[in-house]
Parts: sequence; structure tokens; C-alpha cells
Amino acid sequence: MKFLRFFSPYEWFLLITIITLNFVVFFITGEWDVLSAIATISGVLCVVLVAKGHISNYIFGLIQVSLYTYLSWGVGYWGEVALNGLYYVPMQFIGFFTWRKRTQEGSRTRVKAKNLTTRQRIVLFILCTVLTVLGGLILKHYGDPAPFLDSTTTFLSVVAMFLMIKTYSEQWYLWITVNVATIIMWSMAYIREEQASHLIIAFMWCVYLLNSIHGLIGWKKAAKTASLTN
Repeated sequence: MKFLRFFSPYEWFLLITIITLNFVVFFITGEWDVLSAIATISGVLCVVLVAKGHISNYIFGLIQVSLYTYLSWGVGYWGEVALNGLYYVPMQFIGFFTWRKRTQEGSRTRVKAKNLTTRQRIVLFILCTVLTVLGGLILKHYGDPAPFLDSTTTFLSVVAMFLMIKTYSEQWYLWITVNVATIIMWSMAYIREEQASHLIIAFMWCVYLLNSIHGLIGWKKAAKTASLTN
């Protein structure tokens, strides 16, 4: 019962949804991709735990990004390959030890949230815009099938992950943008190749989007509470 109460009804909804979608894709396509199933379920567990500010997210995150690197390689999304294999994998370890230092008083598993200043938000917007445009031009030169979408998901994810490790609530605005761009990107991959793994990954990012909205609301409240108590 304690385990059941650990997740809120909404979080259980997200977890049950991604499991159900795996079976739906199987019945529709007749294909069962084990790696995609593990990647999507562990991925949703990861983002749900991030939204809760729970340090165990990094365990499931390591599983998800490792498998996602392999799946992205198969499609040719080189930005996603570089992002997950060269950045996300090591950042799971860095994030875990950084979060351990920022845990709430009296808790070993939950972290304190905080907000950027107005000036920092302006700098963040300019930085993200420049990185996305330049990255898109580079990926287009190397024949990426969706260069600017891939650039958006790659570079905004780099910045969002940094903000996540530093426990800034603004990370969720970037995650929402990344989620939308990635849904479009994997939907395009499914239309091109009609592989079940592409469809379930697109569904996974739809669940990520719902969780990001949930995370934004929760972290904004937590950051406000933390600022009042400091």
C-alpha cells in the first residue's frame, strides 16, 4: 500500500498509459519491440520521478537514455544520438551526486526547487534561440532528415538538463518545447518507415509532455514555497 501511495493518481495515470500504449501498438502493428518497451516505460518512470523531485529518477534515466541512443542511431537522428550517448549518459551520474547535495532538510531523496531571475530568463531565451538555429544549419549540412526539429530537441535538452541538475523550475518550459518537437520528429519517422518502435516512442513523448506540464506546476509551487521560507 505504501508503494501505491507513493505516486499520485495522475502519476499512476501516466505510468498506466505508457504501458497500455505499448500493448495498443502491438495489437495495431503486430510487432513487439522489447527495447522500445523498456525504454518508454523506464523513461516515463524517470520523468515522473523528476517531477516529484525524487533522486531515484537517475536510475531509470540511465536505462532510458542508453536504449534511446541505440534506437535513434537506427533512424539516423544524429543529434539525438550525440545528445543521449555523449551528454545524457554521463549527466545521469553528475545529476545524481549534485541532487544529493541539494536535498531538502530532513529528506535524502527530494530536492529544493528555485527560479531564475528575469535577467537570467532573457539570457536563457537568447542562448536557446542561437543554439537551435546554428545547430539546425549544421545538421542540415550533414543530411539530417529533420534538422531544425533535431536541433531543437538536442540543444534545448542540453540546457534543460543543466537547469534540471541545478534544480531550476524553468527547465520545464524547455522540456515542454522539446516534447512537442520530438513528438513531431518521431511521428515523421513512423510515416517514413512504419515501424512500431517509432510509433511507441512518439507516444512516449506524448506522455512526457503531459508530465512536463504537471512538473511545471509542481516545481513552480515548490520554488515559491522555498523562496518564502528562505
